[in-house]
Amino acid sequence: MSRGRVVIKAPGLTMPVKRVEPVLLDLDLMRPHEEVISRRLDDVKEFILRIKAVDSPLIVAPIPGVELYLIVDGHHRWAALKELKCTKAPSIIVDYFDENIKLYTWYPAFKGELEDFLEALNGRGVEYGECRGGSGEDSLASSTAFVLLSSGGLCIEISGGIAVEKTVSRILDELSLAGSIKLYYYGLLEHALGDLAIGEVSHVLIRRKLTKEEVMGVVIRGEVLAPKTTRHVLPFTPEETYTPLSLCCTQ
Repeated sequence: MSRGRVVIKAPGLTMPVKRVEPVLLDLDLMRPHEEVISRRLDDVKEFILRIKAVDSPLIVAPIPGVELYLIVDGHHRWAALKELKCTKAPSIIVDYFDENIKLYTWYPAFKGELEDFLEALNGRGVEYGECRGGSGEDSLASSTAFVLLSSGGLCIEISGGIAVEKTVSRILDELSLAGSIKLYYYGLLEHALGDLAIGEVSHVLIRRKLTKEEVMGVVIRGEVLAPKTTRHVLPFTPEETYTPLSLCCTQ
């Protein structure tokens, strides 16, 4: 299988586009709540260098009790700017607990051989077995990292918490980089299951949705979640502002 880009399948939401003038915030004041995907980071960095700008501002929110900000959206842009030795990023500051900001998740999926994935799980000591309970996202226990559904009807339950979720995500990242699988992330589970049914993907991983309090707690503890654990939806789409890279990389 050829090495390809990570495919992001976001829902086709129609949100009003709103012009919000971003402010330049120090990258060191921002705290990620999830890891990044290596291939996706390379793509974002390449794009920023090509256009010599940051096309869209990051969305950040104040962390209670400290003068720091949670990155709500824009982890890969933040990481790319850090790697480019920049110091600031165009940002829009929001209230994370505003009820109009919705929190969902992404669902990893891949096309490729299940054996490669299971061999990698075995190599990292990750425990898994046939599904014992329901496979719906609302029925997942807190002790379940993922439930994997296969196009052949197989259902596998992967045990563990945040650490195992990150291990599984790294395995998917590594297999994608090696060209062993084609990696997808779906914003809606029904879209992932639909593509599973028609053979667009071979396997879909389902995980439990987190609450905003859980996400903020992770950041306050200095931890990070697996890549694409959260999908935040704002009541508007920020208009692209194309902040020149020269403004972000001044020393």
